[in-house]
Amino acid sequence: KMENDIVAPQDGTIATINVAKGDTVDAGQTLITMN
Repeated sequence: KMENDIVAPQDGTIATINVAKGDTVDAGQTLITMN
């Protein structure tokens, strides 16, 4: 298993989470949407 920190370029609030625990993700895939 791999765990990575995700750093946002600005402060904000997470509006949606587009992946679930255990999902396989692709490079460039949107993981979250922020307000």
